[in-house]
Amino acid sequence: MKDMLSVAVRKLVTLQDSVLGSVCDLLEKLGDPEWISALKKFLRKENPWGETTKLLSRVASVEVAGSKRFVAKDHIQAANIGWMSDNFKKLFLNFVEDNVEGGSITIHRLEYASLDVPILTELGDRAQISLIHLFELLKKQSKGESGPLLTNGCANIAYIIGSDSNLWAVNVSWDGARRCWGISAHSVGDPHRWRGGDQVLSRDS
Repeated sequence: MKDMLSVAVRKLVTLQDSVLGSVCDLLEKLGDPEWISALKKFLRKENPWGETTKLLSRVASVEVAGSKRFVAKDHIQAANIGWMSDNFKKLFLNFVEDNVEGGSITIHRLEYASLDVPILTELGDRAQISLIHLFELLKKQSKGESGPLLTNGCANIAYIIGSDSNLWAVNVSWDGARRCWGISAHSVGDPHRWRGGDQVLSRDS
């Protein structure tokens, strides 16, 4: 043991300060058995952490129609929305979507808690959907019926462009007590983490 420590010390004193800092950080982490196992794999030139776990798992795909003109305020009652956040009112209630084509919306399960940015990164250019497509799904489950949207209080998240031309995370959740939908809009830079088990909507392609 003493010989091993002597060799380690002789090597450490030859390292540059920047490298020595990283070594000290590693030594602190090696108190965790997971890090010891990862280091052994790294020394064998193997991936120390295994396969990267995906954030999203595909649940379903739903066909949605298009429209020449859509304004959210004209569809609040039909969708049975009982509560709206101030951000949603400001950015989406009077926003007009013109000439939106039909298509397919993919429903994903969020496998573990996450901020918006990692979700958007995984979705890539499929992330953004249209507000009309979200409302079409809401109307089909306006009374809390079973369907692609969760009605257990968990979030259904859609990334939609608002009237300010920025992308927002629009969340719809079913209120079982009031028997209606609640809808809110959050900045994608918000530090709020969505929960594992929430759902994310995206374009199919």
